[in-house]
Amino acid sequence: MADVTPAGIEIRPATDGDFEALAELDWSSAVHHARIDPEAYQLPDREAAVAFLKERFDDPRREVLVATVEGAVVGMVDVTLVDDPRPGSIHRSIPTADLGISVLEAWRRRGIGRALMNAAEASARRRGADRMILDMSAANEDALRFYQALGYQDHERLLRRSLR
Repeated sequence: MADVTPAGIEIRPATDGDFEALAELDWSSAVHHARIDPEAYQLPDREAAVAFLKERFDDPRREVLVATVEGAVVGMVDVTLVDDPRPGSIHRSIPTADLGISVLEAWRRRGIGRALMNAAEASARRRGADRMILDMSAANEDALRFYQALGYQDHERLLRRSLR
C-alpha cells in the first residue's frame, strides 16, 4: 500500500523496524500536547509511554501508517476501528474509525499531515468505516485549523471544569 506523493513523501504501513521512530514521534507528540494544554495532558514516564505505544501498536483493530522522507520516519497516523455501541445505547451504529496523528515539528507544513490523513481515510474506508472521528484539545488551534481545512467539523463537545 505504498503511496508516494509528488513531494517525495512515502506513506506505508509501519513495521516492527519503525518502532523506535514511532516511540520518538509519540514522545514528541506528548511534549507538544503537555505544553499546549497542561490541564489535560501530562508527560508520562518514558518507559511507560513506550509500553503503552507497544500495546497500541499490537492492537489488531489498529493500523499504523508512517510517512517517510528519504527513508526517515517523519510522521505517523494510527487508525483504529471503533466498537459498535452496546445494545441499549442511544447512539446509532455507524462503522467508525478513530485516528491519532503526529508529525515531527520540523516537518510540519510540508504536506505530510495531509498525506497521512488521506492515507488514514483510505485505510478506514478499506476496512469498512463510514465515519472518521478524532479528539483534540481546544487549545490546539493549529491542529483545529488543519482538520477544518480537511472538512472535519465540530460534532460533540467535552466540557470540563476544575473542581480544585
